[in-house]
Amino acid sequence: MPLCEIGTLVQLYATLNNFYQDIERDCRKCQDPDCMGYVWLLKKEVERLYERGVPLVQVNNGPTFIHSFSATTQGKPDLSVRYPSCSQLCTDSRRCSIYQDRPLTCRLYPLGLETKADSMIVWALHRDCLYIRRLEKRGLLLDFEHRARNIINNLSPQLLEEIMETYRAVDAISSFPDGENNYSSLQEVRYV
Repeated sequence: MPLCEIGTLVQLYATLNNFYQDIERDCRKCQDPDCMGYVWLLKKEVERLYERGVPLVQVNNGPTFIHSFSATTQGKPDLSVRYPSCSQLCTDSRRCSIYQDRPLTCRLYPLGLETKADSMIVWALHRDCLYIRRLEKRGLLLDFEHRARNIINNLSPQLLEEIMETYRAVDAISSFPDGENNYSSLQEVRYV
């Protein structure tokens, strides 16, 4: 079923909530480090989470993240730590303390943006996610990918640019010493 244009962050949140109705049970069992730390925020999300008391950190006057980093001896965030646990994730129950206000990067997962070795930015599907593995085992992954592309292709140009502006800033300061994440490309990001 085709979607109407998704023009606001609130509309995208609602669309993703509907899309991932049954993901939570897999999330509670998952240990995939891709969704545990380095949670970046869109500019519109920063104020909302700050007002909620969520600790945030802005890196080099650029992108803002949920502060999950340990400190260096100089008291600055240590960005060298691989896979810091998100400060909002309760390690015992595997539940997010800000679930209703979680940022887009969390709502998207296991979808995400990735920059390939040739610098092409793609919409990607993270293959280490238990939810994705369960869908694949049940023969439902192709339908999921089709519905994901439908959402992606219905983002308004303005909303897509807002997301991409932040992603590019995050990507500019990111490195993957162990190589790329385990993902499959759904499609190249299309600019208008």
